[in-house]
Amino acid sequence: MIQQNMSTLEEKEPMQEQNTKIYPSKSPIIQRGKSRQNLVFPENIKFDEKVDDEEKYLSEDHIWEPTDTELSLESIKKDEMDRFRTSWSWLQFIEFYFYHILYYNFLGPFMIPFILIKPGLTLMRNMQFWGLSQQYFLQTFIWFGSMVVGLGYFIFENSIITLTEVLFLWYAVIIRTAVIASKYATFTPDKILLYKKLQLEDQILAFDLMLNDWREQSKKILFLEQYRSIKRKQFEVTQFKFDFIAPPHPKTVEGIRDVEIEYYQDMNIVLENSQQFNGFQLFGYLVQQYKNTHDSNNAFKFATIEALIFSVTPTLIKLPQLIEDNITYVDAIRIIIGFFISTFAFFGSYVFFHLGYYDFNRKFYLNDQCLYMIQSTNRKFTYPKAIPTMNFNNLCTLQAWSMIRSMSFDYGDTFNQRTQGFFSLVFLGFMFLIFIAFFLILDLVTLSLFQSILLGELGILIISFTIYYLYLAARLNSYFQCYEISLEELKSVYQDILRMTDAYFVQNKEPINFIHKKFIQLLRIQSQGNLKEVEEIIDDVIYEIEDNLRLLEIDKKNNPFKLYGVPITYNLLKSAGVAISTLFSFALQQRLLGN
Repeated sequence: MIQQNMSTLEEKEPMQEQNTKIYPSKSPIIQRGKSRQNLVFPENIKFDEKVDDEEKYLSEDHIWEPTDTELSLESIKKDEMDRFRTSWSWLQFIEFYFYHILYYNFLGPFMIPFILIKPGLTLMRNMQFWGLSQQYFLQTFIWFGSMVVGLGYFIFENSIITLTEVLFLWYAVIIRTAVIASKYATFTPDKILLYKKLQLEDQILAFDLMLNDWREQSKKILFLEQYRSIKRKQFEVTQFKFDFIAPPHPKTVEGIRDVEIEYYQDMNIVLENSQQFNGFQLFGYLVQQYKNTHDSNNAFKFATIEALIFSVTPTLIKLPQLIEDNITYVDAIRIIIGFFISTFAFFGSYVFFHLGYYDFNRKFYLNDQCLYMIQSTNRKFTYPKAIPTMNFNNLCTLQAWSMIRSMSFDYGDTFNQRTQGFFSLVFLGFMFLIFIAFFLILDLVTLSLFQSILLGELGILIISFTIYYLYLAARLNSYFQCYEISLEELKSVYQDILRMTDAYFVQNKEPINFIHKKFIQLLRIQSQGNLKEVEEIIDDVIYEIEDNLRLLEIDKKNNPFKLYGVPITYNLLKSAGVAISTLFSFALQQRLLGN
């Protein structure tokens, strides 16, 4: 039989030589192995356009660039599913920032003739610069107010509104524009092309722009963010299930089971018993717990108060002058319109700040729960414990913990890219205000009282926002060290038990330490008194913990929270604080010496 098969192969060899082309390898490893064959491709091989999407990254990028005929809503929906790592495009940001600045501050609806050919009226409609929609009338009102207040300063003689107030209003509109442009900067090129080629439904535009789904953490958002996180890290989702050392409270069990998972039905997660829990449900339960105990509407309340303060300040400062002067109806209307426009513009920007802070705190909550799950000591963190400690003896649970830990850190990456890009621009404003303050101390710049109050008010808010944002970023990155300490402590417990296996499992001695006692009880049940089985279980657990430490180190190097490519840490903030303090100390010293 063997000889017959060999003869069959020998007969087919000449045909194979005629139809194939051999690509020799220069690798010394391949040349040393005589039994290894070089990779061969048939000469008549044809490109398969129906290749599976998972294999696309193996080929050139330009092969998969879509044509106009391939673009459809279905392709974009699929793109939303496959967009594992959100990217930031400065070219897209600048392009759409230019469109919105041109609309809000200059041309408004009259910009249609200028972009009718390129990029076209379809993009105008999708940006809601044209068409009978609520967003169109709102944006047109912003343009109208900007024109009435801004151009009025140059048209009307003895205008009651000063140039400082005009610039203040335009600043509000500009930062609001930056928030909108940040959305487009995170879109894929395919989606940008869709915005330019196809009239989109209002529901899609609202999902992209208004962030209501994100604030409410809808089922769609909860699914997309978990799905993208798992695809980014290439996790094996069939192992995404948990069990615990202590039985969860019935209310906790009910809360986890009630999380809707219709989107995850095809993930093939099979629960072995009633004590195991689906990882998607568990993570969704934690997100909902944070939402139930921390109201996201507070972000809107704070943003409204701050916007009203900033908008009414110029009028309050000038109130004595307005009472003395006989202002005209035109000036009164301009003041009122300017108040509403600046309030809306400031609100749209400041709510972005507070939603970013809210997301940071949700990350802290999720990461605290991950730390509680692996704690071998009675340690408390910022937030209360929402689920029991997990069962470390189950290797599947240890693998699932690595998934949920990674997911907790980068949850909401799609939205965080927008926030991070916007804060990158705010950081530039922060540095500008620092230098203005430095020049004021050196008496190189002179401001009036009115300008000083407005700029001081703005400076306090921007500097406070920036410092708090950087502190939150450093705090998030500090979780890497917390995880490392907790895993090393857990590993130490198992190593101690391994050294004392003879005393604990042969002589049946009881340890004094509670956590050792609990682990030994579980090991006795799981191994049924078999000493070799105990050692194998402990070795496997230690190996899994070390694997978690290795993955943690990879994430620490490659995926920390960054600003301008620099990981934000407490040490970095301390160094920056010392540098700024030194700079201002020098400026004060020079001012005193000059006086």
